[in-house]
Amino acid sequence: MKRNYLNLLCILTLTVLVACGGGDDNTTPPEPTVTTTYSGVITENTTWTSDNVYTLDGRVVVPNGVELTIEAGTVIKANAGQEANACAFIVARGGKVFANGTAAQPIIFTSSADEITNDHTSYPGFANLDPSYKGLWGGVIILGNAGISADAEAVQIEGIPADDANGLYGGSDDADNSGVFKYVQIRHGGTLLGEGNEINGLTLGGVGTGTEIHHVEVVANVDDGIEFFGGSVNASHLAVHSQGDDAFDIDQSYNGTITNIVGIADSESDHAFEIDGPEGSWDGLFTIDGATMMGYNDETINGEYADFRKEAMGSMSNVLFHNFSCGSDFEIDGGSSTANLTFTGLVFDVSHLPATDASENACNLTIEDICDDQTGNNTNFNATLGNSGGADKSQFSGWTAGTY
Repeated sequence: MKRNYLNLLCILTLTVLVACGGGDDNTTPPEPTVTTTYSGVITENTTWTSDNVYTLDGRVVVPNGVELTIEAGTVIKANAGQEANACAFIVARGGKVFANGTAAQPIIFTSSADEITNDHTSYPGFANLDPSYKGLWGGVIILGNAGISADAEAVQIEGIPADDANGLYGGSDDADNSGVFKYVQIRHGGTLLGEGNEINGLTLGGVGTGTEIHHVEVVANVDDGIEFFGGSVNASHLAVHSQGDDAFDIDQSYNGTITNIVGIADSESDHAFEIDGPEGSWDGLFTIDGATMMGYNDETINGEYADFRKEAMGSMSNVLFHNFSCGSDFEIDGGSSTANLTFTGLVFDVSHLPATDASENACNLTIEDICDDQTGNNTNFNATLGNSGGADKSQFSGWTAGTY
């Protein structure tokens, strides 16, 4: 708004000078927005300013020892490309990004096909692309030196070729600092890197507690919205909308706290949460506290509430699940143990579903494995139905509302 006001002031001043016969004939209007293209490794401390539009061509890396500052309101666009030519923005171990967006002027990472600019009438909303456009570029990857559970102290992040050392993450510094990432939107990402291999909207690999991450929105990504690979960074006020796979994914013993998050599924979405356990001996405990997850109520699709796999360890509390279908399930796979998982204050709102009856439209909701392989280990599961006006607890296989 300030820039627009200054531009208007300049135009009015020029008009008055011409009308009065004064002024400099060489006076020119303000310069138009400049498009600047980046490719490869950024070699020195750099600032991206909101009066430019930045284009990513291929993998753009903030390497060890380099800092990139991104002003509020800056728009970054990425060219199309797949596999080895996929575009991605990567903050490598030891590099730092200071993406300091604001509520009024978020930083936007998007496709070069997106017409959005910070002076577009739709900013910070959508211009010509809506959430149905997925996979138009890669995504954002932030890597650090914090602990992970893997076969080695540091491993290569998925989506980055093995011969690119800037894709390594993990270490022993849980307080590692990768910078600031706040009030940022990431749109239309997740392009194909190989068969069944896409980049997440935001990937966090071994990111430490010295990093500040909050108010991040991921829209229309082919793969997961936000995925944590180990690390200990705390993150809050996260939103994922219309993802192709999971809204939030946790791997390799992520050991931080995630608070105040929202997930909104579309017809292509899978789980609201997918959480794996350790791959090595290091045991981190995730914490999720405060979430609203909206499913896509369609019996032909059946997006899932959550899947806890391979000895997942941590706690989930104060989560509302709404608008999931009759066939959706909340799953603790065999080989996991609820002795390592605590669930408190989960609310399954089933008020939109048909009541139990003998018709073919009646629901048969399941809480898989809670009372199956886990007999004797279920004292940490506490959940309720949010509204029994439609469906009721008898529709859950083996379900009694309360504590298991």
